[in-house]
Amino acid sequence: MVFKRGYKEYLYPLLYICISILAFFLKEFLLLKTIPFLISSFITAIMFISYINKTSIILFFAKKFSKKEFSKKEEEYIHKSTLFWFFTSLINVIIHLIIFFDTNMDYWIYYSSIGWYFVFIFAGVLQFLHRKFIFLKDSND
Repeated sequence: MVFKRGYKEYLYPLLYICISILAFFLKEFLLLKTIPFLISSFITAIMFISYINKTSIILFFAKKFSKKEFSKKEEEYIHKSTLFWFFTSLINVIIHLIIFFDTNMDYWIYYSSIGWYFVFIFAGVLQFLHRKFIFLKDSND
């Protein structure tokens, strides 16, 4: 499996808190400003690695939380959709990077707090529509 229960589930939030405290005491906002970019980059890397290794992280969580069994065709579809979510996450990283270098703090505040949700919501709607009107339609034929 890709992930095992243990220290990892506590490591990342703890790391975020430690970097935030360090940024506060150092009075270095630039360090705090990099955190959303770093987290997005990490998630993007995990998506890409899981796609390359053919151990889709999306499929892992889908199997973990779903009560039904997936057919081979559904598993293949979910694995291919990992590439779609990798590119969605990569777009998010690029936007974070552009906003990081921008001098307007308002852009960073809005995008880092709620703006990135819209990227993923839009991608989720596209994925839903594709699955419903293309994948499931082809599966029924």
